[in-house]
Amino acid sequence: MTLSQLDVGRGGTAARVSSAAWLLLISWPLWTFLADGPRPPAVVAALGLVAVFAACWMMIMWRMLSPSAGSPLPWALAGLIGSGLALLPLFGAPWAYVSFVFAVSALGASMGTRAFAAAAAATAVVVVAALLWKGVPPSQVWWVPLVIAVQAMAGGAMKSMGLLIARLNEARGEVARLAVENERLRFARDLHDTLGHTLTSITIRSQLAARLAASDAGRAAREMAEVEGAARRALDEVRHAIAGYRAPSLSQELENATRNLGVAGIEVAVSPADGPIPADAEAQLAWVVREAATNVLRHSRARRCDIRLGVDGRMAAVEVRDDGCPAGEAPGKGNGLTGLAERVGAAGGRLEVGALPGGGYRLYAQIPVETP
Repeated sequence: MTLSQLDVGRGGTAARVSSAAWLLLISWPLWTFLADGPRPPAVVAALGLVAVFAACWMMIMWRMLSPSAGSPLPWALAGLIGSGLALLPLFGAPWAYVSFVFAVSALGASMGTRAFAAAAAATAVVVVAALLWKGVPPSQVWWVPLVIAVQAMAGGAMKSMGLLIARLNEARGEVARLAVENERLRFARDLHDTLGHTLTSITIRSQLAARLAASDAGRAAREMAEVEGAARRALDEVRHAIAGYRAPSLSQELENATRNLGVAGIEVAVSPADGPIPADAEAQLAWVVREAATNVLRHSRARRCDIRLGVDGRMAAVEVRDDGCPAGEAPGKGNGLTGLAERVGAAGGRLEVGALPGGGYRLYAQIPVETP
């Protein structure tokens, strides 16, 4: 079961309902008291004290099972203990048998470990003394300290469960926040990869059309038609990216890279892989080719670009080399390469970028044939 499948809120509600059900234990001493035919003032006093006792009990349990609400209120604990002691002369031995269940649980919710142990021991002494004072034989009292010890452990378990529920709620909120954050990063990366290459191509074609406008109006018009087509394709790609189902085609990206680099006067040579590349790895390599071609257009001042594809039984790879970046003048790692590194890393692959010793720039990506 995953954290998202775990209904933490329902567990907390069930724990509160079960803690309220414990109040049914009060029905035994209350029934015994009413069966003796007490006077009306005594009945009113008993019912009022029971109401105070029950309200304080629920307040303490609610806060114990919801640690985010804060520690139990001191007045609630004082009201529980005070009303419990006040009911002892009215209800007698039945109340002594029942009240320690509530007292031990409330003390456990309100105190630290050592203080709770001392309070539980004091509760055992008070209850045993009250039973003996009411004339209960010692043979019917000896087991009370044992039950109080068991109840103390149960109270500690309930408190731990409340802390666990709070931590699970915090963890579920953190998981939801991280999921939203990761989706934002994914969308930002996809949008950059989708638009970066196309907008760079539009810019270069527009500059070329502007230079040709005076000398070769026909070619300038054709270039502007290509700009219009690229803009329409960019719009379609953005729509597909927003819809969340766009998967780039490696063959299409190689074709776009060859065409756009050629427009910029860069000679392109593509070396195909020795065999077919699986669809998942092909989509990842398509993103790599797109980003690499965009970087060549933007930064390299290259005259030639070589794109080599490869595949074996385990990995598929692409290497893009150009000769336009002098040694020691490699472009910095911008948002595109950062996003590409994240994408390749998420697919279980690796990305290498850097200047070549004799001048030029190299981008190499390796993707597992099977997604890890």
